[in-house]
Amino acid sequence: MRKTLTTAVAALAVGSLVLTGCGQKNRSGGNQNGDKTTSASAPLAALNIKPRDQVKDGGTLRLAISTLPTSWNPMHIDNNLVDLDSIIWQFIGANNFDIAEDGTPKPNPNYIESAKVDTKDGKQVVTLHLNPKATWNSGRTIDYTDYQATWKSSNGENDEFLPSTTDGFKQITSVEKGDKNTDVVIKYKSTYPDWTATWRNVMPKEGVSDPDTFNFGWKKPNPDWFAGPFIPTKVDQTSKTLTVKRNDKWWGDKAKLDTVTFKAMDDAAKTKAFANKEIDVADTIITKDGYETAKKRDDADMRAAGSLQWRHFTFNTKSANLSNKDVRQAIVKGINRPAIAKSDLAGMPVSPDTLMLGNHFFMPGQAGYRDNSADDTYDPEAAKKGLDEAGWKMQGDYRIKDGKTLTINYAELTGVPTSGNEGALFKQDMAKIGVRVNLVNTPASDMEKVLTNHSFDVIAFTWQGTPYPMANVRQIYGATAADSTQPSQSNFSQLIDPEVEKLIPKVDTESDVSKRRELANQVDKIIWDDVMTLPLYRRISFTAVPKNLANFGAATFQTVHAEDIGFQK
Repeated sequence: MRKTLTTAVAALAVGSLVLTGCGQKNRSGGNQNGDKTTSASAPLAALNIKPRDQVKDGGTLRLAISTLPTSWNPMHIDNNLVDLDSIIWQFIGANNFDIAEDGTPKPNPNYIESAKVDTKDGKQVVTLHLNPKATWNSGRTIDYTDYQATWKSSNGENDEFLPSTTDGFKQITSVEKGDKNTDVVIKYKSTYPDWTATWRNVMPKEGVSDPDTFNFGWKKPNPDWFAGPFIPTKVDQTSKTLTVKRNDKWWGDKAKLDTVTFKAMDDAAKTKAFANKEIDVADTIITKDGYETAKKRDDADMRAAGSLQWRHFTFNTKSANLSNKDVRQAIVKGINRPAIAKSDLAGMPVSPDTLMLGNHFFMPGQAGYRDNSADDTYDPEAAKKGLDEAGWKMQGDYRIKDGKTLTINYAELTGVPTSGNEGALFKQDMAKIGVRVNLVNTPASDMEKVLTNHSFDVIAFTWQGTPYPMANVRQIYGATAADSTQPSQSNFSQLIDPEVEKLIPKVDTESDVSKRRELANQVDKIIWDDVMTLPLYRRISFTAVPKNLANFGAATFQTVHAEDIGFQK
């Protein structure tokens, strides 16, 4: 399942949660592992890019999603899900920035003709010159008042609004009209290098001007409030399918496809439906069975690229047996991460040992990546020694201290094979060093509740990234901006490190990118030392499509315009 919260930085998926990356460099050289993809050999994008004159006019593209949205404002805390925010939105919403193959954002000319950034006395001013042809489907021109309303709904000043994040918005002091209504002048409290993450989309003022409309006014898709090459026409709750059609009010290049459908289904059903030609795309294929099933289709093309998804363990540092950092550090030395990767990825055409991850922010091959995991290599003898020194002594099969057995409750997400596999291997590894693990059956649908209630000791899921790896360290590894004693909403480990708190404002505002990467790596080293989360491995993205599908597939960062997607002539 890919139910996932997305913000500028991170996305949470059931069975998989997601964090960001910036400029991953293409590496030259052949694949050293036969036909198996390595972290180095995976391309940044496999999209079958074709010019528009080689793409047919017409046709329907049938996509699969995890869940059909129940509300349609992606900036609301409950609706900030990958299916709406990252997939459907590309077709129906305002998408202000194109992301290049290497992760660099640039204005999407359909919405923004140009952008200028000035810094004076340490304060940043961004001026956007909007495309004057850009309109909401209501016919009203997109202008500075929409940016103003979007900012006010998400800057945290009115707590009746329930935005998915205030990041970026709370750093803004004003949003005003420039020389004309389609010029937007955005002033910041200081420098803010990831400003494009904040403004990747904009909402119509009619839908976000008051808390009631922002929170509750999007239960059905109101076509007037969207502005993309396609327009939503039908939501069928029986078949769990959304249909969008070519938008006659679209001012850009005419969409190649007539219609696009989005059908909610689970991952196992998705690859079977693709093989049976019931849908046209099966993405995020992560199992041997899924891969083999999808390949059976006679016109299947398996497109592979580097992914921003990475598996990891989150440690609840407030749970009784994991509150001691020395204990957590010892336990990590007892976890055989390469064996977990090899088992999870068995049968997939990848080389697991090349996918090990040594950083919480950057992906291997990406500018800024450094392996900071040296102290956490698999070493069961060191793990035993560390637990001995922490006072947990072996008595029989397990370790005892003050009459209590060293026990860890692992939240095993039912129906998520990777979670079950990782739990079983974690239990085996811990038994070898005298730690008892209880596998606690946890319905995948309860994952968000379990995380926010902190009702686990260890849990495994996937972080999914965006092109902004340094955009919001605080979100997962810090305290709330308002209260330095409270972990931020997505800091599921609940640890607040004073050194990280000192570094966060520097990472947020440093405009020299090399210095900023260095600061992010300083934070990363502390996170490894604190054992807040333990990265396991990064995924390769496998997407099955028909061979003749153009401008669509797998990519680490790169976006394509929805109006250019279609079938080759």
